[in-house]
Amino acid sequence: MQQSSLDGPVEPSPTLRAAFRQAAPAISLYLLFQIVAFGVLWLMSWKADVSPGRFIDNFDANWFLSVAQHGYDQPVVHGADGLPVENSLVFFPLYPATVALLTLVGIPPLAAGMTISLLAGCAAAWGLFVLGRDLAGPRVGLLVAVLWSIGPGSTALHLAYSESLLMALVSWTFVMLARREWLVAGGFAVLAGLTRASSGALIAAVGIAALIAVFQRRDGWRPWAGGLIAPLGLLGYLGYVWIQTGRPDGWFWLQNAWQMHFDFGVFTWTQVREGLTSDNASWITVTALVVLTAVVLQFWTWATKLPLPWQIYGTLTVVIALCSSNFFQSRARFLLPAFVLTVPVALMLAKLPNRVLAVLLPVITVGSAWYGAFLLTIAHVAP
Repeated sequence: MQQSSLDGPVEPSPTLRAAFRQAAPAISLYLLFQIVAFGVLWLMSWKADVSPGRFIDNFDANWFLSVAQHGYDQPVVHGADGLPVENSLVFFPLYPATVALLTLVGIPPLAAGMTISLLAGCAAAWGLFVLGRDLAGPRVGLLVAVLWSIGPGSTALHLAYSESLLMALVSWTFVMLARREWLVAGGFAVLAGLTRASSGALIAAVGIAALIAVFQRRDGWRPWAGGLIAPLGLLGYLGYVWIQTGRPDGWFWLQNAWQMHFDFGVFTWTQVREGLTSDNASWITVTALVVLTAVVLQFWTWATKLPLPWQIYGTLTVVIALCSSNFFQSRARFLLPAFVLTVPVALMLAKLPNRVLAVLLPVITVGSAWYGAFLLTIAHVAP
């Protein structure tokens, strides 16, 4: 396993053309597997006698597209019970802002959202390839990118959701940290903070990396600057919601409209128990197995020699994903940003011959695609 450049000299970066050529297989496989997964969604939509368009702009996508078209135009309203009514302020602004930019050139909102998701997913696959390659070689880099893109929550990557944009920013933040480009890494973390609340895990990882550099007296003032600017996007948007709601905890308070809050995993483990003990197998059973697999992978990750910022980010992302109090069916999507969980698996699969991977990876793709499509078309719940 190669030494992370956070712990040693920075290697010169290849030219953009050479770097893209190296990452092209990872990006190509990402696109191929997304086409396969979307094909599965189309087939299951056909079986349900409903157009796929009904699903790809539903649930969170509907909120994102509404913000892209109308901005945050909803007033904050209290329900009869004193709790807030569902409000678009819960949805962070960067993804709908990028969608809105494409609509300015005449692209319909849904097509713009799908385009942003597709392009951001390609950027994420590229960044993950670079991280895996620098860790343990190009074969591992390819597998990290592919395994992330075909995981159980990967349905979100071909919907108008913000996960692909978040992962593009996460992966390239870690690439910039490895190259000790502190200001760029901090800038990417700022943008991640404008994308999803779970970016707090990334911000913590950037802060830890910056502190390590400061204590080691490396790179002068730049680690200080990178670490200090990293949380500005997240804090800035939370501050904006504070102003709109008149409450310092405004964003968290608005989450109550969806019965969402941090509950230390009580809801998740109640659902896991139900899924594993119920007489009738269902999507709850499959999701319970996904959660247990993630926990096993988290322990495996801790036993794998990885850079400390990766470990911090991966652990916090898993904690955030498993400790929210509603939408059990979305646990796989909430876990999607935890790319670190794929690293020990990639290190193991890299030892297998190509003919085995040529069978195994498509099987995983179809299985994950079926799971996400089942949630949308049969169970009629958000993935």
